[in-house]
Amino acid sequence: MPSFVYRITKYDPADRDEHGSYIGAEGSTSDHGPVEAAYLEAIAAFAEDTGIDHLFIREPGISGLAHFGLEPAVDGHGLAGLFPPDLSGFHDGAEVPVSLGLELVRVMLRGNGAWCRLAVEDEFDVQVGWDRYVYVSSDKPCERAFARTRALGLFPERLEASPYDADFDEPGVQRPADEDFWARLRWSIAMRQAAILEEGYLHNASAGIASPKTHSMRYAPDSPRVPS
Repeated sequence: MPSFVYRITKYDPADRDEHGSYIGAEGSTSDHGPVEAAYLEAIAAFAEDTGIDHLFIREPGISGLAHFGLEPAVDGHGLAGLFPPDLSGFHDGAEVPVSLGLELVRVMLRGNGAWCRLAVEDEFDVQVGWDRYVYVSSDKPCERAFARTRALGLFPERLEASPYDADFDEPGVQRPADEDFWARLRWSIAMRQAAILEEGYLHNASAGIASPKTHSMRYAPDSPRVPS
């Protein structure tokens, strides 16, 4: 993961108790207005400081039968107009421009029902957590973006690591289901070094409607570890 990690919030650190819990008056939903726009502008500034113009969708998912968001559910999980109705293009490893990545962040800030991690391997990572806490990681210090975020009225903080890092719960590299993934999978099976465990199109969506290129795959090696 990139070594410079920041937490971006709309919550003033002065309004936290001795345990670090926020006790101020700011609500935990998105305002669908200037504060939301400030989040997006801040993330765009970090991407610009990092020097990237695209992002890769990682670990995508949509809400199931139960909706746990603080706002009402939205048709199409908030992805209508961003992807086709069958959600082709919204899959693990899909490359999108930063502009579309920012729209996905908007969807997650509003709790519309879709979520994902947005990343460029070893360079940049964006994760939206509970209560509009956003975690941005970069391989550069992003001092200009940090200052810009403050100027936007948000509160950036430097952290040692994001609690949503892929390695936090499950160590090891989690690779997207791209062409290299499938080639290594075929090689591993031919060499009897891996066994397929599960296959899925999108978390909470059916695998039956997806083409092989939109699948994600996890497999476990029998001998040396191979990326999953």
